[in-house]
Amino acid sequence: MGRIVIVGAGLYGLIAAKTYLQLVASDETTKSTDTDEITEIPTCFTESIDASPAASSESRLLVIDSASDIGGTWAKERLYPNLLSQNSYGLYEFSDLPLSDVVPEEHTDDAHNQFIAGWKINRYLRAWVEKWQLEKHIRLNWTVDNISRLETKEWKLNISVSSAPGRRITIVCDKLVLATGLTSVPNMPDTTGPSIASDNPAPVIHAKDVGDWAREHLGYQPLKAPEPETFRIPVKSSPYPQLRSVAIYGGAKSSFDLVHFFATLHRNDSKLHLKSTQKDLVQVHWIIRDRGVGPAWMVPPMSTLPNGDTVASDKAASSRLLTHLTPCCYETPKRLSLGPSRGLHWEGSWLARLFHGNPIGRWWIRWLWRSIDKGLEDTAQYSSDPKMEKLRPEYSVVSCASGIGIANQGDLWETIRLPHVNVYRSTITDIVATRPERSTDSSTKASVHLADSNCIDEVDLVIHATGYKPIVPIRFEPASLRLDLGLSALVNSRDEDIRGNREIPAETPETINGPLEATVNDRIQHWEDLDRQSEVMVRKTLNATRCALTDRSPPSWAESYKLVPYRLFRRMVASELVAQGDRSFATLGVILSSTIAVVAEVQALWVAAFLTGGLESPVDINSTPNQALSLGSLSLEAMENAISEDVVLGSLTGTGLEVEAIQYNDMLLRDLGLNPHRLGGGLYTELTGVYRPSVYAGIVEEWKRSRGLTEKKP
Repeated sequence: MGRIVIVGAGLYGLIAAKTYLQLVASDETTKSTDTDEITEIPTCFTESIDASPAASSESRLLVIDSASDIGGTWAKERLYPNLLSQNSYGLYEFSDLPLSDVVPEEHTDDAHNQFIAGWKINRYLRAWVEKWQLEKHIRLNWTVDNISRLETKEWKLNISVSSAPGRRITIVCDKLVLATGLTSVPNMPDTTGPSIASDNPAPVIHAKDVGDWAREHLGYQPLKAPEPETFRIPVKSSPYPQLRSVAIYGGAKSSFDLVHFFATLHRNDSKLHLKSTQKDLVQVHWIIRDRGVGPAWMVPPMSTLPNGDTVASDKAASSRLLTHLTPCCYETPKRLSLGPSRGLHWEGSWLARLFHGNPIGRWWIRWLWRSIDKGLEDTAQYSSDPKMEKLRPEYSVVSCASGIGIANQGDLWETIRLPHVNVYRSTITDIVATRPERSTDSSTKASVHLADSNCIDEVDLVIHATGYKPIVPIRFEPASLRLDLGLSALVNSRDEDIRGNREIPAETPETINGPLEATVNDRIQHWEDLDRQSEVMVRKTLNATRCALTDRSPPSWAESYKLVPYRLFRRMVASELVAQGDRSFATLGVILSSTIAVVAEVQALWVAAFLTGGLESPVDINSTPNQALSLGSLSLEAMENAISEDVVLGSLTGTGLEVEAIQYNDMLLRDLGLNPHRLGGGLYTELTGVYRPSVYAGIVEEWKRSRGLTEKKP
């Protein structure tokens, strides 16, 4: 077994580690009863050339993370008081351990209780890690400063240990997996003006840091399970300061949650587990840009399936039928086509023909989504007053440009209508630190200046709920290695002076500053040429279903650069390395989906098979009816064409890195030679049934059997 390092101990990194060990380790090591710890830095990771090939496979895998806890988004430091997942019970878990076995579901009549609190997911991941005895592989507080590749084709990682300031570590490995996901780097607009003093900055944080702020200023206890009964804590003197005014910038789902939290803080709800007590109402100033995608749609917590069942809305979205009902369905309607040999043959999908390939079907699809829009508008009552009108989304709920969230706070809309919640549609131009006029309050405040000339004074806290930059937050040496690996980058090809740009610092891990080498320019130009060819084909397919394309401008944080998108085959591997026979690098989590737990397990198996040479030849067709992918016979041109089509489709439709989870899994399972249809019923069941992580239970053993490998019990 080669030495492998997985960067990231969130959902993707953990499942990648477990799946890889399942494929390479013996029964005894995969589910071992041995609890001996592995040394902090196994010797095999300190040698440039592996000098200990006989070492245990368990000691040859490390999972590293810069945080002090596992879980990524659900790490302890990132939890905040009313944080709820967008997923309900059964849709955020691994297939081998139901969430309800770790944190039992609360059976109440409240539909909003269907959705999983952040502390529950953290507790679940800890229990799952303990089940698979992954703790000995995990190294927390290890921040990867930079990655380079040695002449020996090994990967070199320079690491800082945040729990021991000044300590540096260098490790070397044969295989590298990046599982940093897309929510590691906060998109923090630089809107901070001059401070009254250099050591008294304006009180500005990102939504990622609300949990830390709440622990310090509200006495938040994040992992304590709430009591079943909710009551108000009697207001008494509190050692924590009283909040008077909060500004929240952004229109995504997280901004709705934060507005609700601060607008109801005075209720002193015991379920939030705050040591502080808030005596008075908190003035909430909610600022949403007047350009861009605008505020998100918030759908009800429950929806009805075609078979009449009422389920949580995330489950209703996790079905095959919904994929075929979207106006931008990327499938050719069934038709007769003239083949290369001048003969006629059928191509395309009958469902695409039914819903998108004829005027009646397209009319019905438009009517369906207009009806859904109308229902959501009636629920939110956008027309009830000017404030609510400012929250009306810019596009239809089905538009690829629209943000979507689930209204999993029971009284969300009623709370927003309260008079102490103020909504602005403008852009923040400056945030200036000030001293309050009240002599009894010495804390630094903020004055928030808006582009429409409004100014909000004496704000106690400004929160940027502005999302994340979808980048890998690690430097590569040389910087062009980032492009070789198919990772996203910001390129300043003209070598301009960018120090005055307040959106992006000149020195950030994702930037590549010019002048660029000729090979780098040639690579960028090659992809742009290929994209122009792909665009013709993609537009032709979208035109067949009359898809309305979205004009979506680049993100504000990339406006001063050329944004180079991810160029990954199957969103996981670099085509150039694959074409060279190199099976040493992969990524997980370079996708956006409302059901990431449905995707993570399948991605992990694909990556583990790739790293161990399991995608080199077709499986035995006598045991599996599906033809598996053979990377060895796949040309670089074919991979690049597939990558370019993926990038262009995301650009034209506005989906970007979003994927239809079930269709994406179908493709990966076919690559592995496995049956993608997992519900075990007929066409109607497959179309309307809910795809949960549990339907992919046993795929590791299933794949091993198809390869004739010795079966190992999990």
